[in-house]
Amino acid sequence: MKLYASALAFLVVGLALVAFAVVNAAVLYFAGVPRATLNITAPILGQTMTAKISGVPDPYVVSVNVVRAVLLLAIGLIGAKLIDTGLAELRERRREEALRRYYEEYGYQYQQY
Repeated sequence: MKLYASALAFLVVGLALVAFAVVNAAVLYFAGVPRATLNITAPILGQTMTAKISGVPDPYVVSVNVVRAVLLLAIGLIGAKLIDTGLAELRERRREEALRRYYEEYGYQYQQY
């Protein structure tokens, strides 16, 4: 089987993108989220009340991780589509090659009779 450059390029780029997304998603999943202490001050019935909430995940880090996760999902989906395109192109090339061989053989047999 001859390997075709465009189909192989789609496969390689797609696999690289999916691998990048999976590795970074694993790093993101296993990374610890720093804890923060939130100070809340609110006027309630004319008095200023202050509350401290400790042990809360840092909201900035959580929001950045959500954006990273969405971007990694998009990168992974793009890579998967490239893999699908490369495999479809390889299948199509194999099919065309098989049809070409079949018609060459059929034409040769037809000429013998």
